[in-house]
Amino acid sequence: MAGSSTLAKGLNILALFDKDNSVMNIPEIAARSNLPESTAYRYIATLKSQGLIVGDTRPGYYRLGLKILELAQVAREQLSIIDIALPVMHRLLKKTEETIVLTAIRGQKVICIERVESNHTLRLSFGPGLAMFMHAGASAKIVMAYLDEEDQDKIIRKEGLLKFTENTITDPVRLKAELKDIRKKGFAISTGELDPGARAIAAPIFDKVGKIISGLSIAGPVDRIKGSKVKEFTQLVIEAADEIAERINKTGWIL
Repeated sequence: MAGSSTLAKGLNILALFDKDNSVMNIPEIAARSNLPESTAYRYIATLKSQGLIVGDTRPGYYRLGLKILELAQVAREQLSIIDIALPVMHRLLKKTEETIVLTAIRGQKVICIERVESNHTLRLSFGPGLAMFMHAGASAKIVMAYLDEEDQDKIIRKEGLLKFTENTITDPVRLKAELKDIRKKGFAISTGELDPGARAIAAPIFDKVGKIISGLSIAGPVDRIKGSKVKEFTQLVIEAADEIAERINKTGWIL
């Protein structure tokens, strides 16, 4: 229990730093936390070692560190976009009766940050929290297509173009040509590139400065997503992605 008590006191000290008290010295921190100054100093030293608190320009004063901002950004980008996108994803599920996937960039891969499941049985490799290569499947390629060409080349060189199925594109020239076409059309369609028998249709989600931040896709079996449904679902996913982008940009949220 001592460990949890120590953690609680450390968190309480972090919580002291607010808009009205963004910079404080040890006596102020000790007084506001009801701790002896020596104890407050030990907590500050520990928090400082983790980057959660840093020394201010004035000697003896402290403020929140960049690590706090990094953690806040992670929470913001993971939760805010999901909260904003989920209602739209559920409506898209209702219209299509197919699985809806939300993806985002993580380093040189794409991660599934949310998936709304269809009632129909469909086995997909791309589940929530899983990182995938960018070159396979519409859900990933829609994000890769809007990266700078230099970044695309770096990803191809570093990650390689692994073959998952007979339909996976493993030729860099062919992949670059398809990414260019996706960018020109504004959507991506893939068939069995990652999961045999699966088809996905994806559209990009941009922030207010036009930077790609996420991708939205409809995924299902080829025998259900075919014929006129391909055109219908393409229009639906584009409209849904645009709605999510509009909602994100109204909040002032930026990745």
